[in-house]
Amino acid sequence: MMRFKENNYNKIFVGLTNLIRYICGGDRLKRIAKIIDELLKETYIKKSKKLKILDFGCGSMEISKKLKDKNYVGQIVGSDIFKHKFKSSKMVYVDNDELFKIKEKFDVIFMVDVLHHVGIEDAHKIIKKLFKLSNNIIIKDHFEHSFFSRHLLRFVDFYANYGYGVNVPKKYFDEVSWSKTLIKSNCKEIFHKKNFQQHDGLFNFILNKKHHFVSVVKSNE
Repeated sequence: MMRFKENNYNKIFVGLTNLIRYICGGDRLKRIAKIIDELLKETYIKKSKKLKILDFGCGSMEISKKLKDKNYVGQIVGSDIFKHKFKSSKMVYVDNDELFKIKEKFDVIFMVDVLHHVGIEDAHKIIKKLFKLSNNIIIKDHFEHSFFSRHLLRFVDFYANYGYGVNVPKKYFDEVSWSKTLIKSNCKEIFHKKNFQQHDGLFNFILNKKHHFVSVVKSNE
């Protein structure tokens, strides 16, 4: 998730939303980590080495924590735009400014629900910038399907992210704008899964699988 320095972490709001999420089947991390795990394994098999991975827009690195002990992981670097200290034997955190200064190279990058916070008009700029760090990017994001669908996504984004100080975008990708983003990014999509179910229970009823997709893109350069 992309966070903004001027916003504050609201501990009470986060605690309340996490409790509701736990009760109503809103834990998305398990399914997202599972599909990223599967896609990273494919990269590992192709490269025949332990992977150096970038979790871009990592937040508190909850997905990375679920992946760090996999046998294909050499190191996971988490990056975001807020100040945070996290380090273990396989995970390290850097802020985005530092990340792009040191210009590390990675076998693969993944980012979960980051691009729509950047803005769909500017998403290709981030993708092209990240291609300087790796040719392979795994992306999980949202599709809107109507005016109602857009504002449902905005409501859920507010609920899920306000306490963390994350902005709520005005609109989301649809299939047309996503195709345009791929063209502007000068990349090819080598994997696409739409209708990705990330929630259970009440949360899946409110924001069902048609609103989620997973993509793997590879630079043409």
